[in-house]
Amino acid sequence: MAGLVAAFLSPGFLIYAFSILLVTNAVVYLVATLRPKAFPPGPRGLPGFGNLLQLNRAFPYLTLSEWAKYYGKDTPIGVKKGASNVVVLNSGRLVRELFDQRGAVYSDRPWQYMNNTWVFKDDIRAAIQQNNSAWLTLWRKEFTSNFGQAAVTRHRPIYDAETARLLVKLLESPNARKKDLETILVCWMMSAPTLGVCGRRPDGMEDLGFFVEDFIHCSDEYSALTAPHPRDVFPLLQYLPEFFGMAEWKIRARALRETVIGMGTKFVNAAEQQREALDAGKPIGWESVLARMLKQRREKKEYMFTTKDIGNTAFHTMATGWATSLATLTTILMLLAKDPELQQKMRNEVLEVTGGATPKPADVPKLKYMEAFWYEAHRWRPVAPQAFPHATSQDDIYNGFRIPRGTAVIANVWNIHHSEEDYEEPEKFIPERFLRHPFGMRSHEGTHDPARLEASGARVTYDFGAGRRICPGMYLAKHSVLLGLAKMIWAFDILPPKGKEIDLDLETGYIQEVALRPKDFDVSFRLRVGRAPEDITNHYSQAYEAEAKVMGWEDGQFK
Repeated sequence: MAGLVAAFLSPGFLIYAFSILLVTNAVVYLVATLRPKAFPPGPRGLPGFGNLLQLNRAFPYLTLSEWAKYYGKDTPIGVKKGASNVVVLNSGRLVRELFDQRGAVYSDRPWQYMNNTWVFKDDIRAAIQQNNSAWLTLWRKEFTSNFGQAAVTRHRPIYDAETARLLVKLLESPNARKKDLETILVCWMMSAPTLGVCGRRPDGMEDLGFFVEDFIHCSDEYSALTAPHPRDVFPLLQYLPEFFGMAEWKIRARALRETVIGMGTKFVNAAEQQREALDAGKPIGWESVLARMLKQRREKKEYMFTTKDIGNTAFHTMATGWATSLATLTTILMLLAKDPELQQKMRNEVLEVTGGATPKPADVPKLKYMEAFWYEAHRWRPVAPQAFPHATSQDDIYNGFRIPRGTAVIANVWNIHHSEEDYEEPEKFIPERFLRHPFGMRSHEGTHDPARLEASGARVTYDFGAGRRICPGMYLAKHSVLLGLAKMIWAFDILPPKGKEIDLDLETGYIQEVALRPKDFDVSFRLRVGRAPEDITNHYSQAYEAEAKVMGWEDGQFK
């Protein structure tokens, strides 16, 4: 017996056993990189890599769009990323047939190593990553109750005041550019949503240890660590040790997890303060999502959401919202700064609709050219060019193609909105296309007939996703950006940087992170001729009074 144990523990046997294990895993991995039987058509890949080396590293959706020309936009394309199965949908029709009509199968999320193993583990959840479930359904219900179309309309005084406050900050910071200007814009974009999530403004939570700059840094670190990486494709990289910097991301991931939990705790602490004020009978007209969840935990014994879940939900709601909205807004601001004629055209509409008065939330639906501008920005430079991937919850057969369970299914939004069959001169920025056609398309006949498109469930933009995973905050994003644009262009001239060309070319002027955004955002704001500082400060004072009544603020609190 001792001899047998000695043999098993001998260096030769251990090396032999390790070699067998290594070879076995390598063979299993190589087999997994082969295309499944009856998988949708796609280009031949390389053993061990699949199609990874064929994709444009910076903008993979450009490669996917080229493949769509060969296989047909209405044919799903099967792609192998190492051992992972990916199916690409290159047309709105495919998106509607799979995501909208087969939502029960196509509403999960792909498993992600960094998120599932390091950041979330088993004790916290994030709605954007969660599989289709009762938990997700309840979360979306709670979110929509505060940020759906009816809720945004009901709480117009808050959106009006927070945007008026933005004008004051821009007035007080005439030299703000680049990152300083971004911080001002992010604070505004988070302001009303944070009030609806936890009852406090983001820059009014410093007593709780919350600082906007820290939140932005945490969001950026989360985005960087969870971005696509070779470790997601080659499992052996996940076992690299931390020493000698071989897997420094593990150290960063542990720190990020604690920071994310800490950020969530601050949102919960703010909500607990609002909960106490509501329970004491204070007249607050907008109960925050987290305050309502805390009440349900206490009174209805609703424990589906843990306290960590509640905080984590707040963190991801804010982080995702500001990143995507900022990407769209910065593109629009740079377009306006680059072309003064476009800017004046938008301003003329604002002045005509408002009669020269300060734009109000009720004016937004009347700003048709501004709305067309917003839709064209999402078409021309979609913030999510290949959207957030769905995953199949079970094997599925579509038109004879087999799509295995767990397959990542991607809507190639870039190709959908840059199709020459559907859009005239798709590479050009032409807002008027959405004034001529409700979907911005070439004609009013055949497949482009508006009534036919409407009946089929087509969307004006697929930038917010589709099916059961469609962004629940899309109306909030649209309303906020348009209201902000209307007020900014009413008060200020948007100027390009002196002696510097604004670059909006995709390959040289943009970077793909969580959202596709301008690489070098750089504009400035100058108070318009004929507009006095008092116009802006007086507007905010009046708007604040209406907001204070809704939020239960007294004696200029939080003004």
